[in-house]
Amino acid sequence: MTDPTDTTPATVPTALAVRDPYTFRELPAGATTSADGRPLPAGWSDSHVHCVAMAGARASGKSLYTAVMVKQLEQLAARFNRVVDAADISTQERYRSFYETPLYREMKHMPATPPASTADAYQRDPLIFSLGRWTGPDGVTRKHHLVFRDVAGEDLENLPTDPTELEFFRYADLVVFLFDPLRVPQIRTRLRGLIPPQAMSGGDPEDVLRNIFGLLGETRPKLAVTVSKFDTLQRLSETADGPWSQIMGNSGAAFRRDSGWSFDPADQWLLHLEIESLLRYMEADRLVNLINRDYVWAPGEAEPPALNPERWQYFAVSALGESPRGEQLSRHGIAPYRILDPVRSILSRWNVFETAGH
Repeated sequence: MTDPTDTTPATVPTALAVRDPYTFRELPAGATTSADGRPLPAGWSDSHVHCVAMAGARASGKSLYTAVMVKQLEQLAARFNRVVDAADISTQERYRSFYETPLYREMKHMPATPPASTADAYQRDPLIFSLGRWTGPDGVTRKHHLVFRDVAGEDLENLPTDPTELEFFRYADLVVFLFDPLRVPQIRTRLRGLIPPQAMSGGDPEDVLRNIFGLLGETRPKLAVTVSKFDTLQRLSETADGPWSQIMGNSGAAFRRDSGWSFDPADQWLLHLEIESLLRYMEADRLVNLINRDYVWAPGEAEPPALNPERWQYFAVSALGESPRGEQLSRHGIAPYRILDPVRSILSRWNVFETAGH
């Protein structure tokens, strides 16, 4: 069986073909424009492009995750004397207007992402960021770009008439599926009085996951099944309920530790196992079984594969660190928890933010 904590790749990664940031498909070598003729950032054809698709039901926290993740990447880059930059004017303007300003300047809860069919659907284009130059395990120093494509929860709860609009999911390196634990009735009941009342909106996460699997077909990009708003679960340590207070109050558990600026694949795999157990304990067995049935065991495979963190993994994140009160954030500010772990699980294979490089 594969040792999931062994971070040594079976083969040394090599540079991928040029990727289109709008479709995630391969482009011809040396391409300077996307498939539809839009100009690509300078040096695109010589860079490694990491393509990430965000997914989840409405109110699962996708926009919050994206806003805070970018800020955390900027701070992480500073520790390596690097800069994370928007790679084009469109990314710079949209991130500033729809992510940074409402969250970090106005200190308000972010509005829902509009459906792609509306005129103000700012997420129809990807967010493209330059991560700087890094020396990979193959010894080659190259530029790295991170591309994020967000999708309104409404568009994943009810797929558009033309699903080819979402075909980029098939070509992603990573699909981050956010799961809101407050959708679980027993969790919501136990947290009553511990966190501010939360409006429940959005569809069933299982239905969204089924729709994602339908979009992916037989392709298997890495799936990061990510429990969002994990700070709410951590508050269960304060309840009088014996089992939950003991579980969430266990100071030796991986989910009690923030990974900080480090990414340890072995610690992340331990967290993976803990989160799967938590999901089953909160009676989200159908979600776990759906993943095991329709994703872990891929079509055409004669038997289930060995544990493989390159195919799917459970994560836990909190973008804010504390539940907002209505539209206003906590007076304690923003305190992210493990927000970079899903993205770093693919970047670390290329030594990005792992070694100084050049």
